[in-house]
Amino acid sequence: MKIMFLMGGAKIQKNKEEYPLYLTELDDKLILEKQIDYCRTLTPSEFIFCIKSEDIKSFRVDSVIKQLIPNAQIVSIDGQTKGAVCTALLGAEYIKNDEELVLMAIDDFIEDEGVGIINTLRQNKADAGIVSFSSVHPRYSFAKTDINNNVIEVAEKKPISKNALVSFYYFKKGSDFIDCAKDVIRKDNPVGGAFYISQTLNEMILRQKNVVLYKVPNDKFHPLKTEAQVAEYLYEAKEERESK
Repeated sequence: MKIMFLMGGAKIQKNKEEYPLYLTELDDKLILEKQIDYCRTLTPSEFIFCIKSEDIKSFRVDSVIKQLIPNAQIVSIDGQTKGAVCTALLGAEYIKNDEELVLMAIDDFIEDEGVGIINTLRQNKADAGIVSFSSVHPRYSFAKTDINNNVIEVAEKKPISKNALVSFYYFKKGSDFIDCAKDVIRKDNPVGGAFYISQTLNEMILRQKNVVLYKVPNDKFHPLKTEAQVAEYLYEAKEERESK
């Protein structure tokens, strides 16, 4: 298995400097570090990080990662891409193979055990798998399922169900993702000017591939994309510690 992190997102101001939000410390560990720890349990053969070149230049994020994973692959992203699909394709040389692939946003944190998620997807013979929680807020992507919990449609920024998606995407073969990502771009139907990873799942469905949904409780999912969300996570963690 290979794990690719897509690292963009907002910045936070601290000591008169702006840092990427994923460099925020939570319980003495960076968000970045907590995500890496979570994924280590999946025993991947390789970690790949797609990072803005400006973050590498300004904050030496590549050096931070190399301290945590010396053999990590770093993909430097120059300028603004047209979305996560384009960003991921810049690292295609590392994932265009028959090995399993997990694509993750650096700022979506799941507490549900990763091994359990992957094993469930494997047991259900998933060609692709997604993780969802319950929401109808239009900032998310959404999946519609049939009575067997197989995904039959995915929509970006359009609630077609209550199955809102976490930025955790599993592909049985990395080559399937690459082929579907290229089809998404060829069809040239961006959402708000960008191509999203969720759009590749519709291409998988068109190819009659088995796309499986794994649901996590809402209290096990923590989006950490804004300062407010980080503050809420810290508050909830403190409340939980004090209640014990």
